[in-house]
Amino acid sequence: MASGNGTVGVGVVVCDARERVLLGLRDKADEPTVWCLPGGAVDPGESFERAAARELAEETGLAAGSVDVAHLVLAPEPGVTATAVAVARDVRGEPQVLEPQVFRTWEWFADDDLPDALFPATRLALDALATGTAPDAAASYRLERA
Repeated sequence: MASGNGTVGVGVVVCDARERVLLGLRDKADEPTVWCLPGGAVDPGESFERAAARELAEETGLAAGSVDVAHLVLAPEPGVTATAVAVARDVRGEPQVLEPQVFRTWEWFADDDLPDALFPATRLALDALATGTAPDAAASYRLERA
């Protein structure tokens, strides 16, 4: 997990045809139970897009047709210090619990019905995507392809 220098992660936003976002109920031993986006650590030498597609497939079994990185959010607390907010498009499959030691279930939520118990990086990511900024972050950067 996180080292003294922190971790670079990616959170993957997947929406269904009704514009609901996919969240997993994260239930790991010795951690609070919270809802979070699919995602995880970016491996050395891996692009944000590749990490997002990999994490999405590993955790949910979903295959992304394309992935765009929309924001980079710097967290104010130690741990996962930078999170790339990725949007997966043309997603195929149905979400499955492929890591039962981490996730209890995957569910779809409307923007106005998000659970209160959100993983901090997920809250920052969803704020950044919805409003263009993440007010509780140390910093937030909107990214555009060159």
